[in-house]
Formats: sequence, structure tokens, C-alpha cells
Amino acid sequence: MVVSTASAQLGDVHDKSAALNDDRRIEYATPVQISVLKVSSGGASEYVLGVGVVPSPKLDRVAGLPTEALSSGDPYYANGSYHGEWTGEAVLSAGAAERLGANRSANLSVSGAVSGSGSRGLRVAAVESAAVESGLSGMPVMITHLSELQTITGAQSGDQADQLLVQSNAGGLRSALESRFPGATAVTRSGFTAQNSVDSDLPLAMGLAALLIAVVVGTLFVATTQGLQVEADSEQLAALTAIGFSRRARALLLVVQALALTLAGGALGIVLAYLTTAATNYAATRAIAPVPIADFHPLLVGYGFVVSALIGLLVAPYLLAMEGRTEGVAEVIR
Repeated sequence: MVVSTASAQLGDVHDKSAALNDDRRIEYATPVQISVLKVSSGGASEYVLGVGVVPSPKLDRVAGLPTEALSSGDPYYANGSYHGEWTGEAVLSAGAAERLGANRSANLSVSGAVSGSGSRGLRVAAVESAAVESGLSGMPVMITHLSELQTITGAQSGDQADQLLVQSNAGGLRSALESRFPGATAVTRSGFTAQNSVDSDLPLAMGLAALLIAVVVGTLFVATTQGLQVEADSEQLAALTAIGFSRRARALLLVVQALALTLAGGALGIVLAYLTTAATNYAATRAIAPVPIADFHPLLVGYGFVVSALIGLLVAPYLLAMEGRTEGVAEVIR
């Protein structure tokens, strides 16, 4: 999953959340910054989804994790000076703690996943299991104070964050929030990852579209080329008929020929896909990405051969019809 992509940022978020907290309809509001972090503990190193918030007893779970173990407020922010008390507190998800081999009170070295980010030390204040409904229960996640995450990632300039999390049961608040922040979109409490859940359907749709295009284009291409080949081989087919090959035997020959061609093409496609994936990852990690962005799953090998065989089978009826239209034995011999 590619997560730390550039997106529109909200600025001056501490003051904006303070203004929201003054609204009686709102229980609590906090800025939320989301960033990929490189976290090391002992000899282990892992990329973790970092979430920065301004903790409060009123704040519910964020990214499926409770925030009670973090000190209230955002001490390091210090009215915008970013020279206050560095708490260094962090709450790890069970998945992150397992991958890092870290437990409560463990010391962490944390840096941003992009070049130019700072590196700071944090301490694990708690290890919690992320709620399943958050959609992040299987991911390595870490929650810390917003200003400290901003300092690590370089987002303290302009006091930036990705979103403002607002807790309220008041009706009609969504339109009021959108009017207060032009260009921003208010989403419902279905949670922190609602937009990502919707976006995750896009790769599936693209995959199905690619499958459909591959089958249609592959079938038309192979049918055209093989149909011309059948017409060109009419003399050989007639000769086979003359020496006693039945129609069924000739049909089997054409089907095997079509399958051999499509399976050979499938094997070539698999090799090209693997090489393209490796080249993409090499270029991406050298240029912009902290981790490989493409994956070649072993199941793709089976997928490629199945699709290739399907194309061959779809072409077979057309080839048999073409074979039936070829000239008879007498005409070919004459």
C-alpha cells in the first residue's frame, strides 16, 4: 500500500481546532496529521503509519487506538514556538510492536520517510490493539502528539495537518464545517479511513477492466492471426485429410496450436511483468519512494497462464469454422 503521498494540507491547525472547541455543539476537535515514519527499536526497523493528534480525555479512539496513555494537550507546540516540553510519548498498535519487537517503555528512534525529515527519540507509552472497524487492525500504526510528529516530518512550518477530527452529535454540523473551511470536505464518523476504503475499490475495478481488455484484445488478435494462418495452411490440412486424419483430429491440432501460441505469449507476459515490477521498484526507491511500490505476487503466474489458456479456448471455435471453409481435398490436390 502506498500511503505517504502528497495531498492538500490544512494550515494553522492548532488555532483552527481551538476555534472549533469553542463551539458548544462540538465535544472535541483535534488536528490529525498522517505520515509514514521509519521507526527503529534495537536492531529492528520498520515503516509505520504515524498519526499525530492533540490528546484529551474527551478524545475517542483515533485510527482504532486509544489516546489515554498520552499527556493531554500538545506541550511541545508552546503557542507556535515548538520549543516546549518534548513528551516523547507514543502509542503503538500491536502490529507495530510485534514487528519492531518493542514493548511498553521501549525507546524508539523515529524519522520521516522522505528526505529532509528530522530524527527524534520517542518512548512507548502503551501498546494497544487497533479496533477492527478502523480498517487498520493489521497495520503498524503509531499515535503521538501532533507537534512532535510535525517536527519529525517538517510540517511545523505553517502548522500543517491532513485533517481536523471533530467529535459531535449535533445535527447540521457538516454543512457548517464545510462553509467554515472552504475547499475542505466533511466526512462522517464512519471513521478516519473512510476515504481510503472507497479508494481501495479503484485497484479492483482497474484489475477487472484490465482482465476484460486483455481477453477481448487478445482473442481478437489471436483469432485474426491464426485465422489467416489456417487459410494459408489449407494445403497441409487437405493433405492431412487425404491421408486419413479425421475432422476431430484436425480440430484437436488447431486447438493445440492456438493454446501453444497463447500460453507462450502468457509466459512472455509473465516475464515482462516481473521485470517491469523490479525496474519500477528500483526507479521509485532511488527517486521518491521509501519502500517498493509494486509487488509481483506468485499467484500472478497462475493468473497469466489461466487468462492465456482462456484466450486460446475462445479462439478455437473460430479456427474450426475457418478450417471448415477451406477448399476440399480434390481442389487442393488439383
